[in-house]
Amino acid sequence: MALIRKYFWLGAATVLGLGALFAFLGVYDTDNLPLHQRFIFWTATMLAGTAATALAGPWVFNRLLPGRSTILQLAVVAAIISFPVWLAIGAFETGFTGSWPLNDLPMQYLRIFAISMIVLGGGYIAARALGMIGGPAGGEPAEISPVPGFLERLPAKYRGAALYAVSSEDHYLRVHTDRGEELILMRLADAMRELDGADGLQTHRSWWVARDGVAEASRDNGKQMLVLKSGVAAPVSRSFAKAVRDASLT
Repeated sequence: MALIRKYFWLGAATVLGLGALFAFLGVYDTDNLPLHQRFIFWTATMLAGTAATALAGPWVFNRLLPGRSTILQLAVVAAIISFPVWLAIGAFETGFTGSWPLNDLPMQYLRIFAISMIVLGGGYIAARALGMIGGPAGGEPAEISPVPGFLERLPAKYRGAALYAVSSEDHYLRVHTDRGEELILMRLADAMRELDGADGLQTHRSWWVARDGVAEASRDNGKQMLVLKSGVAAPVSRSFAKAVRDASLT
């Protein structure tokens, strides 16, 4: 959501620009409508697709298919958003013609899916070019990290911070970052689901630690600990000791 807010005007310009372009070209057999109606039609459709993408995109990239091929991820997002876009098109066609376009549904959906793939692919390429998402040139695009979205739960000063760990305290979580600590009302299990795909692991029933947040491993009275870069010691229980060793953190 931070990315959406940060590039709000770029997104608005894209929606209006695509609406104007599709209206001018009369895409999807809309050339029989007046130009202003085509513009309203396509701008509203792009808005529906943008809203659906904002909801479906993070879920697909970070939870459903983390680390998978970007083309596959975009195709799944396109398949999901094509349904609300089809509804928007159907609603407008009903308003213009007085009948709901129920004929040839599979072909209608495939055309919308193809357009969605073109728009999503173009948007992804543009975002890479503008530095909105990372990835080595000529290589596989970098995964979208769930950490920035998770840090949205914290006050503004933590946006862009490095996440070190999260620890459970009753019904709250203490979020450890390079800019300090903050308590939020959340369960550890829910936080770990939200952080699925981030480079870290659970070290204790009440701790999740990011790999980059670890300064060193130590022992305190025979108990294994991971010392964060902030100096806080995160415990490692026997249940998670093997996973910590396998992650080369000890």
